[in-house]
Amino acid sequence: MGRLDRRFLPVVGTVATLVVMLGVGQARYSTDNASFVSMRLFSNLLVDNSYLLVLAVGMTFVILTGGIDLSVGAVVALVGLTVAQLFITGVPLPVVLAVGVLIGTLCGLLIGVMVQVFDIQPFIASLAVMFLARGLANVVSVQSLAIDDPGFAALASWSIQFGEGSSLWRINSSMVVAVVVLLLAFYLLHYTRFGRTVYGLGSGDDGSAVRLMGLRGERTRILVYVISGTCAGIAGILFAFYTRSGFNLTGIGMELDAIAAVVIGGTLLAGGVGFVLGTGVGVLVYGLIQVLIAREGLDSWWTRVFIGIVLLAFVILQRAISVRRKS
Repeated sequence: MGRLDRRFLPVVGTVATLVVMLGVGQARYSTDNASFVSMRLFSNLLVDNSYLLVLAVGMTFVILTGGIDLSVGAVVALVGLTVAQLFITGVPLPVVLAVGVLIGTLCGLLIGVMVQVFDIQPFIASLAVMFLARGLANVVSVQSLAIDDPGFAALASWSIQFGEGSSLWRINSSMVVAVVVLLLAFYLLHYTRFGRTVYGLGSGDDGSAVRLMGLRGERTRILVYVISGTCAGIAGILFAFYTRSGFNLTGIGMELDAIAAVVIGGTLLAGGVGFVLGTGVGVLVYGLIQVLIAREGLDSWWTRVFIGIVLLAFVILQRAISVRRKS
């Protein structure tokens, strides 16, 4: 039996972390009437973190190319407020949803053009769009706007329930959208020419490997930011489903949560190595930390402490893998 490919080590570490955390929860919080590890737990994790999963999927594309997108949290705020304002003015539901996604797409396109065409560093380009989106959100409204549209409320509250009593769990619209986005991303990255180009751009050789394979790296570099922006637009709608409102201060730090989930999920910040399904597991780890902190009765800020510890461990693991790849 051969040795495990080093590319899989971060993902194996992510899965092992999730299993250990589930084991701790099972030992500490299970009762005679209810098990901690259950479909209800995973259902709740996905319900509460569907928007983050979509954001992290989009971020995975960008980080795989060696880039970064700091604008996604601000885009979520802009989309939420725009959706709320459009409903107030009487715009139909399908148009509102399309506009919400399109806002994210345009923000991603702007970053992609700055990065590829004008050779601006992704950090600076996405930072500029972050300020732009946050400023536009303040222009739309500095007050929280409730979303009362009946069609939007019906979509947000749609769910299918399974089981009963303590074993009750559900699938809702946000979960369905998030899982579909995850599966589409998996297909794109692992079964298409576009996906091979994404990994090639993150190989650290200035795109020469992509050119030698006859792949179109220039277009792909723009498209990964378009995908990230589109995911941010979708996440903005999902977050509006979750809160039934729009607010200009929504999403502050959300881009860091998405980056943390991607890194914990095993994607190297240097690019070229990572798996989008690992990002899904990273989001589960992120959400489970919050659950365990709440069960322990600790203050919510302890969540950041433990996420920081886990993130630091994975960054060190990534560094060790990168050093061994060069040696």
